[in-house]
Amino acid sequence: MSALASTVVDLANAAYPAPDVTTVAQQTEVSTGGLRTWIEDNIVFTILVVIACVLLTGGLRGNLSKVVTVGGLTLVGLAYLGIATSESAANGIGNWALGLFGINV
Repeated sequence: MSALASTVVDLANAAYPAPDVTTVAQQTEVSTGGLRTWIEDNIVFTILVVIACVLLTGGLRGNLSKVVTVGGLTLVGLAYLGIATSESAANGIGNWALGLFGINV
């Protein structure tokens, strides 16, 4: 009985060989550099245009306190975005913040 089972398994393996797994595997390195570049090139410009439209609309309505508030918060947001996208700036800010507590890195 086991000889019959062995023969059936051998015939099945001969008729349908196992696929080569190496042809399915990815050969390239995965990184987020392309996504970061796309966001910096496309999204940042769109956000700046929308913010400019909001500031101009607020200025036309005469609501200058809201224009100053939105403009100030926009500058804070853009500074945060600049720090987040630059590795050397993030390291510098981190070292400065740790220096406030007396930790030198």
